[in-house]
Amino acid sequence: MRALHVTPYFAPAFRYGGPPQSILGLCHGLRSAGIDVKVLTTTADGDEEISSDVVQRGEYEGIPVRYLPLGFPRRYFNATGLSVALRQALPSVELVHLHGLWSFPAWIAAWECQRAGVPFVVSPRGMLDAGSLAHHRWRKQLGYWMWERKYLRNAALLHATSFDEEENLERLSLGPRIVRLPNGVSPPSSAPSARFRERLGLTVDEGLVVFLGRLHPMKRLDLVLSAFEIVRAVKGNARLILAGPQDGLDAGELIRQATDPRAVEWIGTVTADDKWALLSEADVLVSCSDSESFGMSVVEAMAMGTPVVTTLTCPWKEVEIEQAGFWVPQSAEEIAEAILKVLRSHAQAVAMGERGRKLVGDRYRWSVIGREMSAQYQRVVA
Repeated sequence: MRALHVTPYFAPAFRYGGPPQSILGLCHGLRSAGIDVKVLTTTADGDEEISSDVVQRGEYEGIPVRYLPLGFPRRYFNATGLSVALRQALPSVELVHLHGLWSFPAWIAAWECQRAGVPFVVSPRGMLDAGSLAHHRWRKQLGYWMWERKYLRNAALLHATSFDEEENLERLSLGPRIVRLPNGVSPPSSAPSARFRERLGLTVDEGLVVFLGRLHPMKRLDLVLSAFEIVRAVKGNARLILAGPQDGLDAGELIRQATDPRAVEWIGTVTADDKWALLSEADVLVSCSDSESFGMSVVEAMAMGTPVVTTLTCPWKEVEIEQAGFWVPQSAEEIAEAILKVLRSHAQAVAMGERGRKLVGDRYRWSVIGREMSAQYQRVVA
């Protein structure tokens, strides 16, 4: 089967957080399941654009990609020649998979698919969750009733990545069948070569707390910092590392709010190798967003055997069920208490890490997810 994935941004535009990584991973998983996958996207990369070398190469990690130059209005990822590119591509595919909402690539692709009689699958990627809808609320409410709802109702299949996202889609009563398949992960096969503790001057007994993700208001870095202040009052040698691009929050301003700014460090966007190294050496990963459809950093941390502290606002009840960390109320006190439980008992932390690693191996490998999505594609086309 031949499938076209349409997304407003794609690898290597990782400044957009989890979606470019998860879409790339899904494409690899689908290819391993025998699906001929191609991607149509834009050159969007935050305030910049994808480099001309990548655009001209026409592929990323072996996945064929056509990057279209951004056009007006850039806010909604409009692309020059988008309709023409879709009309050229649709006759040679059996199915189209659309990623995300609120963008010209999704709107135009849905229209062209209906025009050509090609079925399409939609992965909202968390963009219908409460936290996402609260951002530019009036604009999204208008857009939903004018465009998004109609195109979602015409989908052959809606893809949710978590129980919470599945429930959100069910409440909307859009009509299409909903399938829940998580995002996956492809951790390194050998131990990472980077040495973050050595770089930071940390010994093995100093607690290393990590946040990995965009520095965005929805991620609640204020809670992370408040919880860390409580942790530091008990465990004075703990360190907090913030890893990820600035996206609405200024890292310097965040750090200046800390009682001891020397205990908090922002390392910016990290490479894949550095990400795995950081997670493998961390004592605990913290995730306390107001809303998450999935939360890639949680599964990535578990893949490296690192305990996780996440909040009830994130779709990770599995962390509690499998005892791979703690799933707690969204308050600084609860988050801090959970972090301290991890830091106080090395044996318990190791056991949590191993349970998390097993959970990822059983349920969150891209090869497994690719086979399951391939079966959904076959059902749609049939």
